[in-house]
Amino acid sequence: MDLESIPGAKVVEHYIEEVVDILTYGGNETDIQINYGMLLLSICCWCLTVLRLFFNLKDFLAFLISCLYILFMVQILSCLLLHCTGISGVWCAMVGFSYRTWLRIPSDRSLINRLIILGTFASYLWANIYYFQQGTESYFTTFCHLAATWLGYEANYFWYRSQEERTKLYEGRQKKSK
Repeated sequence: MDLESIPGAKVVEHYIEEVVDILTYGGNETDIQINYGMLLLSICCWCLTVLRLFFNLKDFLAFLISCLYILFMVQILSCLLLHCTGISGVWCAMVGFSYRTWLRIPSDRSLINRLIILGTFASYLWANIYYFQQGTESYFTTFCHLAATWLGYEANYFWYRSQEERTKLYEGRQKKSK
């Protein structure tokens, strides 16, 4: 069966090519290395700061996968609408969320955790300075990075409020079962 004989196949093929272009930065190896490196660091930072807020690993992994899915969908839709490429909104939002968690909750302050968390924040600043110095087009990128970071930071407030309510509910169930 020929793809051209299927109605809408060209449109779907076009969008698949655009999504691949978005996720691969149009083949720009420097952007790929910086942004996927930052994604890895932000996931590590997220794990160190947010994991403590969950009752078990299964709930945490479900939360992490759900958040990554939502963040990637928002990033891809934004890039399709704005005709840009990249995943930087994902790691910026994760850094913002992690930063507010780190400020709010005294998580494990062991040396290795502090180094990873502070290294992530330093890398975040370096990446934004790098893109800002790239010129006019990158001012928009820097603005988008800051906006995504702010959204992650503010999303933490709403998530934390619901987390407090879940904790009270969980503790209430534990008391009833005893």
